Amino acid sequence: ESEIAGLARQAVGAAEDSDLLSISADKLMKLGKSIKQSDRVLAAKLLRKAVSQRTIFILLELLRDADPKVRNEAILTARKVKRPETWPVMIDMLVSPLYSNQVTAALKESGAAALPVLDSAFYKSGQSDQVMLKIVQIIGHIGGAEAWQLLWKKSDYPDKRIVKQIFYSLRHTNYAAKGRERNQVMDLLDTEIGKTLWNLCAQDELPNEPHFAYLKAALREELRDNYDQMALLLSILYDPQSVQLVRENVETGTTDGIAYALELLDLFVDQELKPKLFPIYDDITISDRMDRLQVYFPRERYNPVQVVNYILNRDFNLNNRWTKMCAVYSSAFIPEFRISRGLIGQMFNPDRLLQETAAWVIYNKDKAQYRVVSDRLPLRDKKFLDSAIESNQLLDGLDDGFFLGIEMVMFIKSLPVFDGIPGSILSDLADKIIPLDLKPKDKILFNNPDESRPILIVALGNVTLREGSQVVQVMTKGSVFGDLFQEGPTAQITEAEASERSVVFRINLADFYFVMAKHHELVQGLVRNVTSTKKAEA
Repeated sequence: ESEIAGLARQAVGAAEDSDLLSISADKLMKLGKSIKQSDRVLAAKLLRKAVSQRTIFILLELLRDADPKVRNEAILTARKVKRPETWPVMIDMLVSPLYSNQVTAALKESGAAALPVLDSAFYKSGQSDQVMLKIVQIIGHIGGAEAWQLLWKKSDYPDKRIVKQIFYSLRHTNYAAKGRERNQVMDLLDTEIGKTLWNLCAQDELPNEPHFAYLKAALREELRDNYDQMALLLSILYDPQSVQLVRENVETGTTDGIAYALELLDLFVDQELKPKLFPIYDDITISDRMDRLQVYFPRERYNPVQVVNYILNRDFNLNNRWTKMCAVYSSAFIPEFRISRGLIGQMFNPDRLLQETAAWVIYNKDKAQYRVVSDRLPLRDKKFLDSAIESNQLLDGLDDGFFLGIEMVMFIKSLPVFDGIPGSILSDLADKIIPLDLKPKDKILFNNPDESRPILIVALGNVTLREGSQVVQVMTKGSVFGDLFQEGPTAQITEAEASERSVVFRINLADFYFVMAKHHELVQGLVRNVTSTKKAEA
């Protein structure tokens, strides 16, 4: 069946190409520079048959066209002609939510010939981490000996999110590390065991008080990620099926399951790894694990204030942005937590969510110090922080009707459709949220019939969705509307009207899919939650 589908796709492509007329280069240039959208779209289509040294620059111009329809057609042409000149332009588009998926597919199809261009783009000065992650994904998808060599060269890259993606790509092909590569993976596994121990101890040192609940939950999510990463590295060193069996038995949480997992590990793990790995998986207390691993990973016992301060100052490879945000949040509720350098440092963090949370905590603890620190910030950042904290009462939680970035994540996390999805992923989603504060009778209009409707989440109040004059849905606090969240086709709503003071989180569909493409856990979690919600309603 897949062969027939492939032949059918080839036939469609051939039919499309045969419909295109041959045209002179001069006429093609006129079409490419026309002010009419339809002419430029036609030029992009004609270039599939007429691309040459004389006309390639027309395609490069169309790939930078301001009109999305023209640009999409040009990307499709670039995908078919596979000209090296188009690859750098498409790599620059990897950061765009509108075009990222199309150019990723085009670059994957370019095959091994594109590898040197992708590799040099990875090391380009000032390259964004989003583009680097996409490049690693594309190289992994292309595959082959040259691709694996390029990936291994990057396995000591300082940003561990990129290293994680490299090992996902290697694991996907059942790659087995040998020789020097094996030593490299062993070192990474050593680091991961140390991170896991630190997070286990930190979670144990924090008391079970309400204001530490988010931080403890964030550390639990990090620990899940630590154990996943250890399993990933072990499966590159040893037989993946054996590692999976160990993992499944550990996840049962029973004494017998864990004992069986340790027996399995004993059969295939290197002798030098056993004293480090076994205590991490064993069914023993945190203090026992700490005692047994103290010789390899020295760590003191800390009080809650010290734990929070250490999390604020630790490298981003050791604790993610959501854990740091929760640490800042919890510091607001600890009277003895003074405004530390670690907390002030977060006000200069380029991460908007962290910067905003730190600013509000400092403002609450000492308004005079907040003014001194905020005066050192660039004017744009100062205005952003002043407006964010002016009407927000962090200590009132989610009930004051105004939302900081961290409160947006907390609110989304509490919704059934986002249940079980890590806060670090929802933080990336919160970056894309446009909060809309609506007064009674205020409307959001959706006039363009060709435009995809955004995801709408009501955080406060009531909002009525209409398609023309017909009411589609009345949304209350916690309701979610949009592609993926509706049963059957999503209605092409034309307006959303607030019946009382309401706050709506708007996420453009392209942005939503952009975050989904980056995090497979978000896709899995949403599918699981949406299907279980629909089953419950049925």
